[in-house]
This record gives sequence, structure tokens and C-alpha cells, in this order.
Amino acid sequence: MSLDWTRLTDDPNNGPAKQAVLRHLLAARRVHTDRGLLEFVEALVDGRTVLDIGVVSHSARYFDQPDWRHGHVARRARRCVGVDILAPLVDELNARGFDVRCVDATSEADLGERFEVVFIGDVLEHVDNTVALLRFAARHLAPGGRIYATTPNPFSRKFFRRFRRDGTAIVNLDHMAWITPTQAMEIARRAGIALAGYHLIKKLSPAQALVKRIAWRFTPLEYSFPDFVYEFAPHG
Repeated sequence: MSLDWTRLTDDPNNGPAKQAVLRHLLAARRVHTDRGLLEFVEALVDGRTVLDIGVVSHSARYFDQPDWRHGHVARRARRCVGVDILAPLVDELNARGFDVRCVDATSEADLGERFEVVFIGDVLEHVDNTVALLRFAARHLAPGGRIYATTPNPFSRKFFRRFRRDGTAIVNLDHMAWITPTQAMEIARRAGIALAGYHLIKKLSPAQALVKRIAWRFTPLEYSFPDFVYEFAPHG
């Protein structure tokens, strides 16, 4: 499922085109309340070959934490190769037995391998060139493969509360941008791939999920979810 708005109009503010994009995004949206984000990621990579982009998570202090995402991905994947640009920390991870390459994932580099899943965990909002990042990811997909990218949801309650408390949004100081669903569509279009879907994930009890589903009739659904997980795929 894909939509190229430029086939409808050359005006990015065209009303009918915006309505088409809205319909497309609502059809592409998936809500998961039976698991948390880490569980969702583990299910994506379980038994598959995986390229994990941006594995360091800023600092070596995360390597020994139980929720360090690359540790979970590497354990669940059939084969996992990590990528990061922080050479000393890449060396440390390799010394610990991980397979991590020091490569700029916005470059034209080719690792010479293809993967069933390319996972990009909270990287889109940090890089100078998101289009180049998705091109790098797509270059490493095996036939039928998918790219999954997590990124913060700026419309979530968490960020609204910070905005209300501080008067402006102070977040991770290394962030370059927010990536909203329409922006994810456009980045994918420019990278030559498609936004196949996007996922909202938060583990809720059955009772909590019922209350939320009633509340979502009156408030925006996306307000309840702190992250987006974008799913990208080649055309065809």
C-alpha cells in the first residue's frame, strides 16, 4: 500500500491531496495494546536476519542495562549485524562478542549483505539526512524485507505535559527534527520506497484498553502513544 501525492497535484497544500493522504494514513495505522514497544521489536526480529542501525544508544552505560535494545535484538535474531558511527564504542561492542560495523548509515556504503529486517531505533530524529538513511536501509533489504524505524511522537501526552510545565519543549538535545506520519511518507517517497504502515504501541490491561477505546472517541488516539514505529517497504 503506497500513495504518492505528487501524482495527484504539484501543490503540497492541495485540499483533495491532503484528504487522500489522511485516508491513506488512517488505513495504514495499526494500534497494539497487547505488548510494549520492546516486545513488539523482539517479535519483528525473532528468527530473522537483521541489520540494526544506531546500536550504541548514545553511551556505553546503556550496554549493561536490561532494556538496552540492541542486546534484545541480537539475542532474538537468527543473525544480527549492528551499525554505528562511534568507533570506540563499536570496538567495545565487538570485544563483547557483538557484530557491529563502524559505518555512516547516511552514506553510500554497502555492507555486502542483505537482511530480512532493517531496524532503525530512534535514529531518524538525530541525523542530518533522513532520506539518505532510508536509502542506506533499503539498499540492505533482502527480497520481501521491511524497514522498521522507531521515533518519538511529538503529539503524545508525554510531550504535551512537558510543554505545559516548561512553556516550551525541551527534549533530547541531539534531536534534529520530529518525524510525523506525513513527514515519514514524504521521506520515504524521496528515498524511493513507501510507507507501508505505522504502529502505535503501548501495553495496556484489558480494562485499560477498554477505557482508552471509549476515550479515543473524544480525544485523538495518537495522544496516548509516546512513539511511532514506521514500517517501510520497497515499491511493488
